Amino acid sequence: MKNKERMFYIVTILLLVAGVVFSPTPASGGVWSGTGLLKTGQTTQYSGELDDGYYEAGIAKSYTVYTTGQYAGTSNIDLIHLTGAGIAFAATTPGTITDTGNGLAIFQTGDVLVVTGSGLNSGVYNISTGGVAGTIRTTQATVLEAAGATVSLAKREALSNNCVLDRNTGLMWARYTSAENAAMGAASDGKMPWTGELYDIFQWCAAANAAELGGYSDWRIPNDVELANLRNMESPNAAPDAIAFPGWPTSVNVWSSTTLPNSTSYAMYVYFGYGYVRNDTKTAPAFAGLCRGGV
Repeated sequence: MKNKERMFYIVTILLLVAGVVFSPTPASGGVWSGTGLLKTGQTTQYSGELDDGYYEAGIAKSYTVYTTGQYAGTSNIDLIHLTGAGIAFAATTPGTITDTGNGLAIFQTGDVLVVTGSGLNSGVYNISTGGVAGTIRTTQATVLEAAGATVSLAKREALSNNCVLDRNTGLMWARYTSAENAAMGAASDGKMPWTGELYDIFQWCAAANAAELGGYSDWRIPNDVELANLRNMESPNAAPDAIAFPGWPTSVNVWSSTTLPNSTSYAMYVYFGYGYVRNDTKTAPAFAGLCRGGV
């Protein structure tokens, strides 16, 4: 083998080990094929400098939106927010649910409540009066049932089955985040902690998988790089492509699955209002999105 050929194969192997896609076949002309870094989306050149907007370097973002068949309509996502043996029901219309542990304040007026584990009152309810620690009222009647059984109370949201395929990375995204219905979390606003609660973002993801959102059961929380790749850094904000991802939140952080390496009680998020990637304590509330593939 000639020195030139030997060097070619050594470099090719090193690139493959590094995860870079290269095609040295005659058909490709020995040029790069496959994916590379994506464009940031910034197209404005600032201050006359040779900046990102001048070069617009990278591969243009490209998406396919799926809205028909299995991607039409919504899936009911039921996320448990409270479990306990102190939950009881009164025989009233409207219904009455009480908790000796005073944990009911996280259920707000207007929430859709799913009761499981009850011998007589398991079912779906609409909360007519919420936000009170010891007692909430439901539009539907409840029947008398004393505390004792381990009862679970979940919040339900009807999340869109629409999905978006990133044609460059191969990742599929749920088109909407937890901000779509603003239903989950302690304040019923779609914001959830990273971990530590029955209703954290990973439990929300598990609930989406249980519901087979969009026809799939392998959704996950995206890492910080995957999430940041959605940004479009052209003014006025860094929201993703508006056609593919309408209504993406730009005023509240969106969690990634990535933990801060030097302080593991913190995790990374993307703020799509400005486009920065920062961190916050894992107990802080923020929105979440879902992706699948890429593993």
